[in-house]
Amino acid sequence: MKKMLKLIVYIVILRFVVKLFNENTSVKEQIDKLKEEITNLETEDLETKLKDFFKKYDPNNKDQQENQEDI
Repeated sequence: MKKMLKLIVYIVILRFVVKLFNENTSVKEQIDKLKEEITNLETEDLETKLKDFFKKYDPNNKDQQENQEDI
């Protein structure tokens, strides 16, 4: 009887540990996706700021933008 109880407890603990690892994996995937999104947003924001800067301070802005798009 004691062996049966130990086996059941062991199985329950094992299932808990497996669930924990699965959750950890999914959380890591979500964190990676969020990091990627943040990087994309920062890149877009920088591009926007650069364009605004050139529009404001560079009179030849349109020529530069066309040349950059060709590259």
